[in-house]
Amino acid sequence: MLRVVISGITGRMGKALLSRIYAKEDFCLVSGVTTKNNKSLGQDLGEIVKVENKGVPIVASFKDIPEADVVIDFSEPNFSLKAIDYSLENHLPIVIGTTGFEKKQLNFINEASETIPILLAPNTSIGIALIKKLFNFPPKALLYFDEIKIREKHHKDKLDSPSGTALDLSDYLSKKTKRKKIAIESEREGENAGEHKIILAKGKELVEVSHKVLDRSVFVEGALLGANWIFSQPKGLYNMSDIYS
Repeated sequence: MLRVVISGITGRMGKALLSRIYAKEDFCLVSGVTTKNNKSLGQDLGEIVKVENKGVPIVASFKDIPEADVVIDFSEPNFSLKAIDYSLENHLPIVIGTTGFEKKQLNFINEASETIPILLAPNTSIGIALIKKLFNFPPKALLYFDEIKIREKHHKDKLDSPSGTALDLSDYLSKKTKRKKIAIESEREGENAGEHKIILAKGKELVEVSHKVLDRSVFVEGALLGANWIFSQPKGLYNMSDIYS
């Protein structure tokens, strides 16, 4: 049973992970970390998801975390770097589901992966990993199309636009087709957990490949699958597709 630390415990994904772990208890949650001004600081993790108290309070410092096996981070870029620092200091693998990193921050993640195993996953769903596998054609096949673009939708409170998933797909398709840029159209509305569509067009021919998440449990299951997998990997930078290589 892996001992897990959740960074960003009071966010949408942090709470979803917490609910899933306490419902099935196939992981041991040793700590949840949030920012020092969060109103939930000090609360028992059980209170957050309305189950019995677990004797594990929410903390604001990674120094207050007991011994762990793996870190799962769904926070925001600056806080995510603190989680990586903690992982480096303790030689722990980490799953990073946070998005919106700047180039300098991504460079730091790359450097950290020379010391510890890092699973950088802007989207932890199995479906997105499968879509990337589906587009593993020779460049000439994809270059047949005059236009390739990505259309994505997320909930109204999502801060980064385009999403990390859209940017990841754009980068992937750009490399596959040797095109400098793949256009991205973004929408923010309602409580949409995440929807991505790849559109290829030429003349009167149109190909659409879409992926829609109906509930955040999809990301939770993927993140926990990733945590189990990254725990046994050597140092390096990985993505969700590597799990199925």
